[in-house]
Amino acid sequence: MLKSASHNVTTFDLAASGINPKQVQEIGSISEYYEPLLKLLESLPQEEKVILVGHSLGGVSMSVAMERFPEKISVAIFVTAYVISENLTYLDLLQELGKSAGSSMDTQFFFFDGPNKPATARLIGPKFMASKMYQLSPPEVLQPNEMRVNGSNSATMRSETSSE
Repeated sequence: MLKSASHNVTTFDLAASGINPKQVQEIGSISEYYEPLLKLLESLPQEEKVILVGHSLGGVSMSVAMERFPEKISVAIFVTAYVISENLTYLDLLQELGKSAGSSMDTQFFFFDGPNKPATARLIGPKFMASKMYQLSPPEVLQPNEMRVNGSNSATMRSETSSE
């Protein structure tokens, strides 16, 4: 639709997500997760503006991008996305998500900093997605070919203040 209206459309995955080649264990903090977005905005010509659309953890990335590059962002659209602020840090967000999610079901947790330290990443399983994230979506959304769930589609759980 946007392309037919003569807009340039660029889609990309943040670090360790979708087709982005970076592996989740290579991400040391949330800032490394959203680094591809900041690099993209930094590379734009000074007069060019973008419309950002983000979902879920992509909202954190967009929040940071809006603060760092306000002159390059025309509009930001948060689609069931998380937003951080002075009153809600990334660490606060992770703690609240843990409380509200209840059972982690088939979600896998990774401990790249060692077994006695907090989880550093997670791979959200299809059962969790179906019951907690996409329960109101049409059934075809939950088909394996429609969902991009693989070993690299994980969210980093390290905060900027964690010790590495």
